[in-house]
Amino acid sequence: MVVTKEQVIQRISGGQTVLLNVLAKEDYKKLHIAGSENHPMTADPVEFSRSVQEKYGKGKGFVLYGDHFGLLESYLATKALVENGLKAENYSGGVQEWLRAGLPVEGTSRGPSPAPAVR
Repeated sequence: MVVTKEQVIQRISGGQTVLLNVLAKEDYKKLHIAGSENHPMTADPVEFSRSVQEKYGKGKGFVLYGDHFGLLESYLATKALVENGLKAENYSGGVQEWLRAGLPVEGTSRGPSPAPAVR
């Protein structure tokens, strides 16, 4: 199931949902949704699901995201979790949509600084 940014905000505010960035650690360090955790998708979906379950448990819900709409990482990661019995949803807009909406992000490249005011 795909969720919107508004639904992501609702899910994570309840405290029972883990927001997972599924990109490589280097990409996560550059830019990620504030408060999210990094758990990179692996080539083996079963191993990915197992490692998520070991780290977070089976009782949590998960919202997974990547960089932007059109990339398959978050879709494949969500599908892997669901197929292995975990409750997971895909935020397909990714960190780029989140950033454009002015929502909180963290990382070393949060986008260009605003231009200085002209006097």
